[in-house]
Amino acid sequence: MEINRQSAISKIIFFSSENIPFLFLIDFTGNNWVVEPLDNIDSDEIKFWINGKTNDHSIRTEGPDIVLEKYPMDFAQYKAGFDYVRQQIIHGNSFLVNLTAETPIALNISLEEVFKRSEAKYKLWWKDHFVCFSPEIFVKIDESGLMSSFPMKGTIDAGLLNAGEILLSDRKELYEHTTIVDLIRNDLSRVAEKVWVEQFRYIDKIETHNRSELLQVSSQICAKLNSQWHEQPGEILAALLPAGSITGAPKTKTVEIIRAAEKLTYQEGSQRGYYTGVFGIFDGKSVDSGVMIRYIEQKKDGSLTFKSGGGITANSIAEKEYEELIQKIYVPIVRNHSITKPETPQPCLP
Repeated sequence: MEINRQSAISKIIFFSSENIPFLFLIDFTGNNWVVEPLDNIDSDEIKFWINGKTNDHSIRTEGPDIVLEKYPMDFAQYKAGFDYVRQQIIHGNSFLVNLTAETPIALNISLEEVFKRSEAKYKLWWKDHFVCFSPEIFVKIDESGLMSSFPMKGTIDAGLLNAGEILLSDRKELYEHTTIVDLIRNDLSRVAEKVWVEQFRYIDKIETHNRSELLQVSSQICAKLNSQWHEQPGEILAALLPAGSITGAPKTKTVEIIRAAEKLTYQEGSQRGYYTGVFGIFDGKSVDSGVMIRYIEQKKDGSLTFKSGGGITANSIAEKEYEELIQKIYVPIVRNHSITKPETPQPCLP
């Protein structure tokens, strides 16, 4: 099912020229792709939910409370990776690095059940591989060629007094978010005729499996593609990878730093894989895609790890970043026996 980048782009060119709707799935490196017509996808192997578009209508809202047990790495292990990243930043090799790690977990339900019961804009289950329930949009492209991206940077416990004010006034979070917005603007300018920021730093609220809530900060960046964009959606996607919100700036050097640092924060022989990659659909007229964060991976021996992370700057505090890494280990589940329709971001105005 997996193919390389060039083979994937060739398939996408054919499908888009024939107006064949397809699903695409790309790993963090951009080297491994899955590109399949929607009609060919076996829901016993892959299930998707992309802003309400799905190949599985047996979504469940009832069941036992989800019990997720976390077994975080020792702080000293995380700090080794953190210290390497911070040293690289101090030396001027990067301004911002998204450092991630994997945390062994135990769940009382299957990953397929997590897919069915979690609530997120973007969900994907790949049998014996992983489940993803992401709140973050990668890019959306409408039929006219208006493209929008929604980088997400900044997280806080919503239960804290004045949580929203604290989050928006935090200088480190502001610097981190602004850096990513600038990076995404630069990325979109590679493929677009015009780029602008439509909304800067707005807050979303997410409810987790243990009935707590998180606040997360996003921005909306828009762009105008040329009228022939339908002929090259594969090239457009490839040019934007990896997603800026889960790498850092400058992107190329920062990816090198990430690969070295995450040898310290991942189990031996492990890496991001499809975590922090992207997936989405082209329906024949438009593209909708998400960044693969909020991600549980199934190892070959059946054990589970939850991959999470956050942005590191020169002013980051290791203890705080470690706590955020663990805080992001959750499942956002459907409440009140109903499915909440995801919010629709305001359209870009050309």
